[in-house]
Amino acid sequence: MLSLLPEFFDRFGINYTIDGPQLEYFVYEKKTGLDISCSLTFCFDEAAGKIDVLTFYPGINLHPVTRYLSAACFFMVIQHLANFYHIDSECRILLNTRQGIFDNFYALLKDFDFHVLLCDAEDRVQIESQLLLLTVDTSMINERSLACAD
Repeated sequence: MLSLLPEFFDRFGINYTIDGPQLEYFVYEKKTGLDISCSLTFCFDEAAGKIDVLTFYPGINLHPVTRYLSAACFFMVIQHLANFYHIDSECRILLNTRQGIFDNFYALLKDFDFHVLLCDAEDRVQIESQLLLLTVDTSMINERSLACAD
């Protein structure tokens, strides 16, 4: 993942807002300054030792020549969240997604060990991974003023 970060940050940027116990991330295209995503929402539950991925739809795959950049985005958001909350490596990452998205995205992420915990109705799965903490500079991910987020 680390090798993809320069390419990702040449084209895209990430910022975030704090919404109660959640952090919402926004991916924007550097060339235009326009958001390409506003549906990346994560919640850290310290008592339970888990990160809940509430939504992750970065929209990067809708842009040309972006293979693996959604994975780089997910990696950076998780690293930023871990740095922001000072999370230790005993934390779990949990999310609910469709089976096909698990098979074609989350199961392929080499820096995570996502596996299916539970199969739900209508082709939904609950998946989990242990947090892998790396020493990654996340200072380029800045807080967005609420005026910009609306």
